[in-house]
Amino acid sequence: MKPGKAFEIFVKRLLMCVGFSEVMSDGLYIYDAAPGQMIQGLGEAHNADVLLEPPVQTPFCSLSRLLIECKDYKTKVGLNTLRGVLGLKEDVNHFDIVDLNELIQRRNTRRTDLTYKYTRYHYQVAVAALNGFTVQAQKFAATYRIPLIEFNKMPFWETFLDLLGRCGMHIGVHGVYRGRYEEVFVSDEEIEQQINEIADEIGRSMAIAITNSGQLLFLYKVEGERVRFEDYFELHWGNPKNVWQLSSGNTTYVFQLPEDILKSWLSKSKDELEMRREAINCKAAYFSNMVVYYTKNGLPTIKMISIDKYQLDEARRRFNMHDE
Repeated sequence: MKPGKAFEIFVKRLLMCVGFSEVMSDGLYIYDAAPGQMIQGLGEAHNADVLLEPPVQTPFCSLSRLLIECKDYKTKVGLNTLRGVLGLKEDVNHFDIVDLNELIQRRNTRRTDLTYKYTRYHYQVAVAALNGFTVQAQKFAATYRIPLIEFNKMPFWETFLDLLGRCGMHIGVHGVYRGRYEEVFVSDEEIEQQINEIADEIGRSMAIAITNSGQLLFLYKVEGERVRFEDYFELHWGNPKNVWQLSSGNTTYVFQLPEDILKSWLSKSKDELEMRREAINCKAAYFSNMVVYYTKNGLPTIKMISIDKYQLDEARRRFNMHDE
């Protein structure tokens, strides 16, 4: 098994653990071929690395699905790849059937039936990367609202990389890339089973959040008996090399923030004190509210939570006292 395929299995299983469900092929609009699952676009059919239904559909909006492109590049995913993903997003979302029969039917302005009946979806296209994204790619993705997924700072990431290494996928200084150790012989079925077991274990401590600024966060529980959320939460952050911490009630989670967001914040900071002040301001601006998706008793659950304003006010007060 190639590292890219292993990464696809891991990402798919992880999201299914927090309530997403697999989209089954119908043999026409979505079908199986040699590259894997394929999805029809307006111009051409495309390979869908990971295709999932969200846990909850948004009211008053088109039915939506999540399509994830998984990249196992040696280096960070760059701008050209994101441009291609934008083209993919446009093509699948503009899919329609317009042939001779449809054109003839349009002449009849009193027609009461559709020429072709099929369910239309809006596809949100995301990109997951083994080795992260360049700043240019992140800025482009933010402009066109393409979610980026990476886990390289998360506590469980080394466990996944170790599994790839044990299964014979070579791990270099820049991450994982194609290649196998000759002395390692593990069947693809065994590898998939091991990946699913690790993803299931991680998924039991995982939730997904959408912030008021549209940022996608993977929240990984590090303290607490189970995944749960109160109405309010607190945020804590130490330095750019560390993950953020989110505490809600007696449960603590960590999450990884895209690199370009951190750089944009820190570029205004002249010293550590200024950096912490900017972090407080950004908490209020970008994390005041979020919707979290997780599973409770095996069922998909959704909850709106808000930042603890008392905590923010206290943090500001301490900084003001320090300045005085």
